[in-house]
Amino acid sequence: MNSQTGALAWLDQFAGYLEVERNYSSNTIRAYLNDLRQLLTAEVSEVSETNAAGSVAAKQQAIQQSDESAPAPAAENGDEIESSASPEVEKLKAYIRQMQEHYSRPTVARKISAIRSFYRYLRREHLIEEDPSKMVRGPKLARRLPACLDREEVTRLLQAPDQSSLGIRDRALMEVLYATGMRVSELCSLRVKDWDPAQMEMRVIGKGSKERVVLLNQSAAQWLTSYLANHWSRLAGGRIPQADHPLFVSRQATKLSARSVHRIVLKYARKAGINKPITPHTLRHTFATHLLEGGADLRVVQDLLGHTTISTTQIYTHVTMDRLRKVYMNTHPRA
Repeated sequence: MNSQTGALAWLDQFAGYLEVERNYSSNTIRAYLNDLRQLLTAEVSEVSETNAAGSVAAKQQAIQQSDESAPAPAAENGDEIESSASPEVEKLKAYIRQMQEHYSRPTVARKISAIRSFYRYLRREHLIEEDPSKMVRGPKLARRLPACLDREEVTRLLQAPDQSSLGIRDRALMEVLYATGMRVSELCSLRVKDWDPAQMEMRVIGKGSKERVVLLNQSAAQWLTSYLANHWSRLAGGRIPQADHPLFVSRQATKLSARSVHRIVLKYARKAGINKPITPHTLRHTFATHLLEGGADLRVVQDLLGHTTISTTQIYTHVTMDRLRKVYMNTHPRA
C-alpha cells in the first residue's frame, strides 16, 4: 500500500461498498472495519525484518552452495535476486502469524476474510497494483454442525413458562422463534404492525436491511394473539399497543434486547431439564433441521431463513444426515 494514512482513508470507501453493493449488515461492516484497522495499525516490523533477514541468509547460503555449478554471472548478481514474496506479502504473513498466537482459529479465519475482501476491493478500484492477500492461507476449520433440539425437547421448552404475563410473553416469544426461524436481532426489531394475524405471517427486516416475509404456525399465532390482547398492556404500564410499538416488551415497556432474549431461552431450557448448550439461535437451527427432516425443499428453507446463498443453508443437510445415520444405526437389525 502507498501509506498507512492512505489505507485508513480507503476504509470509508470500502465500508460504503460493503453497505451498498454487498448489502452487508451494519454489524458485519463494523466487525470488518475493526479487523482492518487492527491490521493497518499493527506493529509487525520486527517480525518482517526477521523474516527478511532469514530470507537473505537463505539466499546467500543457496548461492554459496551453487557456486561450483552455476555460471559466474549468476553468482555475481546473487545479491540482486529479489525474494519471491513482496515486502507487503511478508508483512501480511507476519501479521497473521502474530494473530495466530493470540486468537482462536475461527477468529483468525474471520479476520483473514475481512482482509481478503478489502484487498480485492482495492485491486478492483485500481488503488493497488497487486493483491498480497492472494499469497495468504487461512487456518483450516473443522466443520461445526449447528446444535438443535429434538421434537420432545422443543415441546418441553415451550411448555416451561407459567401463565403470568411474563410467562405468556416468553411462551409467545419462543413459539415465534421456533415457528419462523428468525434471528434474535430480527425478533427484537419486530413492531406490532409487522404481525399480520389474518395471513398468519410476519414482515422481518434481516441482515443488510433485507425484508422478507415469514410464516407462523397455528400454535405460535394463538400464543401471540393472547399475548397482544391480554398481556402486552400489563407489561407496558397500561398502554395500548400501537403499530410502531415493539412487539415484545420488557417490564419497563421497552423493547427486549438480544441479551434479554438469550437469558429467557436459557432460563426455560434449564427449567425444562435441557442440559445441552442452547441459545435463541438454537431454535433457528432447530427450525431449519425439522423442516428438512419433514421433506421441505432446501430453497424454501433458504428463503425462510433469509440466507443470501444456498451454500449457507446446505449445512442443515449434514445435520439431518447425521440424525438419519444415528436412527439407522440404532434401528437396523444388521447395523
